[in-house]
Amino acid sequence: MAMGTTERVVLNDEMQKAKSVCADFRGEVDSFYSELENTIQTLFNSGFQGEAADGFKEFFDKNVAAFFSPGGTFDQFMAMFDKEGEGIFDSIEKALINQGGLDPSLGENNRNVGQSEEANK
Repeated sequence: MAMGTTERVVLNDEMQKAKSVCADFRGEVDSFYSELENTIQTLFNSGFQGEAADGFKEFFDKNVAAFFSPGGTFDQFMAMFDKEGEGIFDSIEKALINQGGLDPSLGENNRNVGQSEEANK
């Protein structure tokens, strides 16, 4: 966790890393889906016809293509994940911060780690 000032814990680095990983994941999914579309198109262009082809095309369009289309289920899922991720980081930061700064007892607690209560009196 990166420290901003002595007054505030900053989670920006962690948030940016998480966003970067999500962006990388989206890119990989987009790439795999593009490959799948090309494979399906090649299948139909190579003579796959008839009732089985029509049924498969309908299944692909209604399910797979719809899931990965812009604004489709995958995009909605990832948007929800982004929103929840932001909320998680906000919650962590709020839990670590007391009135705009670190818990005032944190410094004292750190000085006394491993010491008995009697030694601190």
